[in-house]
Amino acid sequence: MELRNASSPSDVKYYDTARLRQEFLIEGLFQPNEVKTVYSHIDRIITGSAVPSGQTLSLPSGDELHAKSFLERRELGVINIGGNGAVTVDGVRYELRTKDGMYIGMGAGDVVFESADAKNPAMFYFNSAPAHRTCPTVLIKPEDCAKVELGTQEESNHRTICKYILPGQVESCQLVMGVTKLMPEHD
Repeated sequence: MELRNASSPSDVKYYDTARLRQEFLIEGLFQPNEVKTVYSHIDRIITGSAVPSGQTLSLPSGDELHAKSFLERRELGVINIGGNGAVTVDGVRYELRTKDGMYIGMGAGDVVFESADAKNPAMFYFNSAPAHRTCPTVLIKPEDCAKVELGTQEESNHRTICKYILPGQVESCQLVMGVTKLMPEHD
């Protein structure tokens, strides 16, 4: 797990582009047959990915968390941005097509990622935040997400925000998560 320290807001305004990239840009997340995680001391958020290509991948707890399992005191949001796959949570398997997501509540033990096709692997993007209570695990389909269209093509900021995890839609302790699609979308 890569660790990132918090940056002072009064110092950040003096950073050049190279320093901003060093402090805030996460590169190389989606690597075949790896679970990659980056822990930020800003809000104690963990950003990560899992790309199972020909083998299953388990979500490790990591020594940095000082926990028996990754989700002992955390919650997790996952969105599949690759080929079809599955996430198994404590023995219960959830099929995730491209753009499907899920919320996994605090207290879950084993989380295992897999792809349906090693040549077109699932690419699981995830965020995790500390949690103080357990919320139910939920499979989230993009057609069930709240969507907001913003900006204009003329101003080069036309986009649709697809909200997967948010209050009133999918219960969580403090995690909110979504995907921004720039328009026009070219698949």
